[in-house]
Amino acid sequence: MQCNRSRNFLTSLLALLLLVSLVGCAGEAPASKAADSTGTPAFQDGMAQPMLTWSSYRADPYTNEGSDILRFCVYVETDHDTDNDGKADLVKVFAQVPRAAAEGKYQAGVIYHPYPYEAGLNENIDPIALREEKPFDYQTLYTDGQKRTPTASATTAEQAERADAQDWNYTIPSTDHQAFEAAGIFDYYLVRGFAVVEACGIGTYGSEGFELCGMDLECDSHKCVVEWLAHNRAAYADRTGDIQIEADWSNGNVAMVGMSYGGTIPFEVATTGVEGLKTIVPISGIANWYDYTNRQGIPILEEANYTDCLAAENCAGVFTDDSQTKLKPGYGSYLWQVAKDQIEANGDYAKIWDMMNYADDHQHIACSALIVQGLNDFNVDARQADLMEQAFSKAGQTHKLILHQGDHALLNGVDVNGTRWEDLLNKWLCHYLYGVDNGIENMAAVTAQSNVDGTWKTYDAWRDFSYQDVPAHNTADEKAPAVSSEKIAEYATEILGREVDASRANDDQQYYTSLDGDMAAQYVLDVPVGSTLFGVPEIHARLATADGDRDGLMVTAVLVDEMESGADFNAYVSPKPLCEGITTTTLSSFPVGGGAPEGSALAFGQLPTKAKVVSYGWTDLQNPGCGADAKEYVLQEDNVQPNTYYDYTFYMIPTAYTLAPGHQLRLVLTTWDPYRAFLDEDYKVDVTRDARYSFYTYGYTVDNDSLKVRLPVR
Repeated sequence: MQCNRSRNFLTSLLALLLLVSLVGCAGEAPASKAADSTGTPAFQDGMAQPMLTWSSYRADPYTNEGSDILRFCVYVETDHDTDNDGKADLVKVFAQVPRAAAEGKYQAGVIYHPYPYEAGLNENIDPIALREEKPFDYQTLYTDGQKRTPTASATTAEQAERADAQDWNYTIPSTDHQAFEAAGIFDYYLVRGFAVVEACGIGTYGSEGFELCGMDLECDSHKCVVEWLAHNRAAYADRTGDIQIEADWSNGNVAMVGMSYGGTIPFEVATTGVEGLKTIVPISGIANWYDYTNRQGIPILEEANYTDCLAAENCAGVFTDDSQTKLKPGYGSYLWQVAKDQIEANGDYAKIWDMMNYADDHQHIACSALIVQGLNDFNVDARQADLMEQAFSKAGQTHKLILHQGDHALLNGVDVNGTRWEDLLNKWLCHYLYGVDNGIENMAAVTAQSNVDGTWKTYDAWRDFSYQDVPAHNTADEKAPAVSSEKIAEYATEILGREVDASRANDDQQYYTSLDGDMAAQYVLDVPVGSTLFGVPEIHARLATADGDRDGLMVTAVLVDEMESGADFNAYVSPKPLCEGITTTTLSSFPVGGGAPEGSALAFGQLPTKAKVVSYGWTDLQNPGCGADAKEYVLQEDNVQPNTYYDYTFYMIPTAYTLAPGHQLRLVLTTWDPYRAFLDEDYKVDVTRDARYSFYTYGYTVDNDSLKVRLPVR
């Protein structure tokens, strides 16, 4: 088995790197004088204005002398000793602070980017090779660590004076992976007087402890950083000494902003209710790790385990040597235990996943949220944004939802309903970090981009779904169509082996509609033209299988948009599978301010296609009768009875999608999805080292009389 799934998460890093090159952190630009001569933030039209002169954190040689921005690192002390060395783990923090704030002219609002990848990746390491086959007790991670006793203190100016740029301008020795590659994406806010800090969490390069992807102690290490920024926790000047340093330049108001893994951690920390966290901006973040790796009882992303792979990729701080040949004692067995627990669950909800589910932990949320989600993001799909929205609704906290037509991507440079993203976020941060009365909290509950023409529409609420039962016509006119996986592997191998045409959609968009009657049951739906699907589509069906003694029998449901004539149409698709890498068009450049390199105004682009996947749903034939809550999909004590019909409901990926004139919506029911998972001889999701596809078969029949398609139509 290979842990390839972490590569999906790395698309977030690539997106960040692209925008670094557009917004600019490495290239020098002509310097300009600060816009505000008083050295304090100036606000106009509800937004902070450029107030200082930009400089590059990559400058060589680098110096803080004479710079409007002071850069340095500190080490925040946590409470726990996850690596069992007797000391409380330290988390490295890279801070970029306006000099005026460090000199006491004002206290800055803080943007906190919690992105583990920024510390540097173990790209060349096989996660499986790091595992030590030995049981691990998770409770040992919660040991209290010995705290330091401070013997002296240092000012921010003193810390900046002795700062060594190699603390952030370094590469991982064994991989040459550059650290803090995405730090420049916040230059727009930095020159406007916000402080920007980055921390990657315990176990990452430069920090102490174990990398515990998805666990509450990883969340806690980032919570500790927020506490330091809010003047409620100690930090030290280095990893070995006892010189304490305060964030006296911070006004105590923190916004956690990030994408992907970096958008997951803000939500996790928000559920703790930590003091000082005023808002979060999670972009394609995860609320429930179970629903990222699995869906309704079945793994959906190549392997049944995942978080151990991502932890292994980010655990450079757990090695005892720079050549990365030896781990701290116990970490290999931790990775083995996590993998074992997730593999044995095989898509069912289990204790290991409950430890990584933050979706229901709304009781302590005390901040606002600006939740951003790509409607064509099938890496971290809109199910996660929906879970976050529900949590903030239950908590009674202000929150807004932005749904765009991109994939797993940032919105930098993108116009959002008439306002460039940077300016919109500027207003949001000014309101929640500086108390600026700009009315941004009154923006629409949902701002969604049209799939037809890219324009934007606003809605008063998200989960105010209006369902309609939609007639479904079986294209084969069968009463009980039989669906088999027998030909899937051979056909998928042919499809995936075709040469990619960079000028149009990937074959995955029409793969599902091209499946013949043995591989899928297909239905044309009577959806009124011009209707918008807004919410969570639901597909109800009674299914029966002769393979009831096997676990992990994936059933895939797909909603597909197509022209009634079968002609091409333009849609937000990509030459890559699962819409990864939606094209962007550069419209113009715009000034970032403070002498920083110009930014690029961008728009998501469309490509021709014969089909566009609107939404996916999956379930396991061994989990009939369950609802929308992931917790219901536990391992069943009894297998389903062979050739007996059971009720299933697919709770599809949430969407906002308009059916244009001349189009029709098609429902496809099939078995395992080659763009998601590969089945081995035990009918468990796996990727073997010898063959990409297996030829083992199972099947089911559909009771067409029971089929009920409920669509949230507006």
